[in-house]
Amino acid sequence: MHKGLISAILILIAYILTCIAVWTGPYFQSAVSISVGEVALARVVATRDVENPLATDHNRAEAQTRAYSMPPVTTLDTSIDEHVFDALNTFFDRIDYIRTSYYFWLITHEEAYQAAYEQWQQDQSDWERAHRRWQQQMNASADEDETEEPPEPEAPATEFIFETEDFSYEEQFAPTFVLFSPSQQQFLLNLPEREYEDFYEILQETIRSTLEDPGIAEVNALALTEVRRILTDLTANEESTNIGLLVIESVLRPNRVFNEAADQIARQEIAEDYERVYLLQYEIIVDENQIITEEAFAIMESLGMLEADWQRDVVPLIGIFILVAVTIFACCYFIYFYRAKIVKRPKDALLLLTLYILILAVIWVIDGAPFYFAPILVFTMLVAMLISTRIAMLLNLGLTIIAYFVIDGTIQYMIFFMISGSLICLFAKYTTERSKIMMVGLLAALSNFILAIAILLAFEPHQAIYSVPALMTTGAIAALSGILAVIIAVGSLPLWEVTFGVVTPLKLLDLTNPTNPLMRRLTLEAPGTYHHSLIVANLAESAAYDIGANPHIARAGGYYHDIGKLKYPQYFAENITGPSPHDEMDPYDSAQIIISHISHGLDLAAEYRLPPFIREIIEEHHGTSLVRYFYCKAKDEAEASEEKKLNVDKNDFKYPYTTPKSRESAIVMLADRIEATVRAMMTKGNDIGSMQELINKMIKENLTNDTLADSQLSISDVDTIAKSFYRVLKGMYHERIPYPQESQEVESHEVDEESSIVRKV
Repeated sequence: MHKGLISAILILIAYILTCIAVWTGPYFQSAVSISVGEVALARVVATRDVENPLATDHNRAEAQTRAYSMPPVTTLDTSIDEHVFDALNTFFDRIDYIRTSYYFWLITHEEAYQAAYEQWQQDQSDWERAHRRWQQQMNASADEDETEEPPEPEAPATEFIFETEDFSYEEQFAPTFVLFSPSQQQFLLNLPEREYEDFYEILQETIRSTLEDPGIAEVNALALTEVRRILTDLTANEESTNIGLLVIESVLRPNRVFNEAADQIARQEIAEDYERVYLLQYEIIVDENQIITEEAFAIMESLGMLEADWQRDVVPLIGIFILVAVTIFACCYFIYFYRAKIVKRPKDALLLLTLYILILAVIWVIDGAPFYFAPILVFTMLVAMLISTRIAMLLNLGLTIIAYFVIDGTIQYMIFFMISGSLICLFAKYTTERSKIMMVGLLAALSNFILAIAILLAFEPHQAIYSVPALMTTGAIAALSGILAVIIAVGSLPLWEVTFGVVTPLKLLDLTNPTNPLMRRLTLEAPGTYHHSLIVANLAESAAYDIGANPHIARAGGYYHDIGKLKYPQYFAENITGPSPHDEMDPYDSAQIIISHISHGLDLAAEYRLPPFIREIIEEHHGTSLVRYFYCKAKDEAEASEEKKLNVDKNDFKYPYTTPKSRESAIVMLADRIEATVRAMMTKGNDIGSMQELINKMIKENLTNDTLADSQLSISDVDTIAKSFYRVLKGMYHERIPYPQESQEVESHEVDEESSIVRKV
């Protein structure tokens, strides 16, 4: 199966799984399943003008309450006024009778009193006369010494006592059905006739004023208060006011009677007098992150948003699927454009797919947890360490967008992961050194803490200001997520290394270790090649640092680019100490031996399970260049023999491989060529001044013959590489000071030691 087809299948799998995650995730499900009391995960607006049923029902209920609580509807009945005045007249007729009876009783009582008093006075006079006669008789009897004394007349009562029947007030006032106090009764009976008539007229006027329109519907405290006010204005004293109030209260009757028909009409009008509340089209029903109230729920129900509706359910889902497809396509196209080798290597594509699916599954599972714990940073850091920082930057953005539709994220979520993901991509380059891994974790924690605090201050200032503990807790959670991302990413590197054969920073450290088996073989079997590889590695590493490429990959590539020379080390110039074996060989055979070190290197790389990038550097570090020396030698021999002149094919002396496809591979290729050329130049006694000219010339040749066309190097990168090579090689081939001639007594090892010290200076 074609490798591109495999990558396409993996992309399709990623897209299908993403769509499933979105469809079953809280973002879409929250839009489908809505209930009162939940938080709205997206803004909901009215799709058309619609009545707000709960608000309208509330207004209707208020109108009905007003209708129920309104006073009954009454009409004025003047016929009742006559009954009230009749009752008042009846009352005063009774009072007139009582007053008459009282006056008659007073007259009768006065006459009897006068007669009794006169009789008592007559009895006193008669007794006094009888007593004087008796006294005279007693004196006469004493003079005559008579033994029998005359009887003394009986004395009448010394005090006048008049006993008669009292006036029965209770009996007289009982028919009035008004409970008067004794003083009030006396007041009514003793009231002068003129004042009595005025009092009667005052009560009539008071009742008339009370019963006039609008009249009274009930004899209650309010009505009596008004009666008292009128009486107070008309009467002369408090006593008459109180008596009048009692009289009026006893005879007063409501002259406003209940009108059932009018009452029903009035209540119905009030009950129907309410405002219907409407929402206009596109008006917000509930905003994002707000609680769904019963009112909002009822409106959505009225709009049919809670019913099965393809426009509500299917159309948004189609839009999300399209957005996901565009996001994945953009990421894949970027990878194809800048990292086409991933498409050609199924293992790398499968690694990306595995990472993506695992992280997406975790994001889907942790629904409800703080978004800071979404493992997006783990994915971003792993991609940065295992593949490329540039690709990690883009995939961080893509995964952040996709995860938004899975976990129903917010603008805070988007800002946090776009910024923190970019930062952790930059921090990932320091994980190649074990001593700096802790620093990376602290940097990730610090940046996440600051970012979370800043987001809260920007979007939730009230909570940030008035709840400092909550603010610090959120920052601590974000910082913890950064530390966990670094721990998980770095800790899982061996797993990805073993499973997919990727090169981790730890693997790069092992590859560049001098104790590596292949390095040990180079040291022992091809020391010249080993020395050459060390210089190439130093040149490549320095140039990679300067242009921002991966210096560790460049260094490892420099170490292993010529391991194929282990097959026939004695046929390569750096390992030849005596006469060259090529002097006696056919140039075709010599060229094939030289060219074969590429295939032998690829065989050794496969045998020792070297990473793919080293195999690529081995294959590409000569590209399609010409083995010029033996080609020229073959041409010279052909010119000497007319028969062979036409048989020299330039392709027989070319490397049958490809030009560099990465910046690191191109750097190794340039370092390999320039190091060998400069070494040959310096052995011929050339000065350092001509070194820079040679470096620039060789690099220019590689530019003009399109050797670097696919290497992703820019013109500025090439200039920087030339300067870097010159700086390193100048340090290696710096001019040494001339040593003065000394006596033969100086030991040779002392001269060497001094020379090494001078070189270090």
